[in-house]
Amino acid sequence: MTKHEDFWIATILRGVLAILIGSGILIVPDLARTILFLPFALAFIILSLAVYGVADSVLVFATSFFTELGRVETVLRLQSAFGVAIGALFCSIIFDQIRLEWFLYLIAIQAFATSCAEFMIARHTSREHGSSWCYVASAIALLCAAAYTVIASVAPANLSPREIALFAYAYLAVFGVAQTLMATRMLVLERHSVQNAHA
Repeated sequence: MTKHEDFWIATILRGVLAILIGSGILIVPDLARTILFLPFALAFIILSLAVYGVADSVLVFATSFFTELGRVETVLRLQSAFGVAIGALFCSIIFDQIRLEWFLYLIAIQAFATSCAEFMIARHTSREHGSSWCYVASAIALLCAAAYTVIASVAPANLSPREIALFAYAYLAVFGVAQTLMATRMLVLERHSVQNAHA
């Protein structure tokens, strides 16, 4: 198995992780709608997004070893360190003081960082495979970063905990699906190119 194949497998795992955490959109927003379950829903949102941030960052760090591009490797490791720091911060220091709408800003920042890293990876892989599909995850993350920045700036006071939970999990679900499909496609292309090289 080549380094490129390992990279795309790790990226698929990142997408699956995002989908699994994003599936909370099916349950948590409804819990946040009721006064009785609201504290549980808030705690679950904070913990699940913090766990996602740390777990995804670990996978991002692992993928940095599967690229031969020094600039991409550096960006991935910086993204990983940032994600772990934010996740650890939420799980310890400010857990009791955190406000749920802060996640809108954090999602925007995380999405922008992800978009930059995915764009740098896409520039290399699109040249190698001649496929613009590499830019899909980057484009979705960038659109989400812009949308969540606007939402967080304009209407955080008017959003209910249920709506904030919907926004938080929707990003993970959509990005996870896009990342998984894109990485699966690139893995197939990578394996075809390896087989053709050996033929």
